[in-house]
Amino acid sequence: MQVAIYADRDPGGKKLIATLQRRLKNEEIRAWQVHKKAPFTLVHSGDRYTKIRVTFVPAGTPTFSRAARAGALGAFRNPEPALLATISEGPSADRVLGFLVGMLTRHAGPLGVSGVGIPLSASASKR
Repeated sequence: MQVAIYADRDPGGKKLIATLQRRLKNEEIRAWQVHKKAPFTLVHSGDRYTKIRVTFVPAGTPTFSRAARAGALGAFRNPEPALLATISEGPSADRVLGFLVGMLTRHAGPLGVSGVGIPLSASASKR
């Protein structure tokens, strides 16, 4: 399951990821924990959601290009999003999707998020 993240003044999503890392470190956002720095991966801190991972891939990277070619962006192909967040599969992935979208909208100003899209195409829903 993918989430297209738009950041108007941050085409590569680097500022968004750096701000997100800083806010997590300063505990301004407490519901998430950093799992890996490269690629930037978060896990939700709730006990039943710890196996579901959210990996952020910036535009212009090979992983982003592969996902775009495979149709993972669906209707959000143009304009190209700054980041693509991929939520790993699992029984609570839909809940984690809700948590992710909630966090991105709640902190949209400081993170520089201008929009969020959830591709619902057949090829995107298989991931």
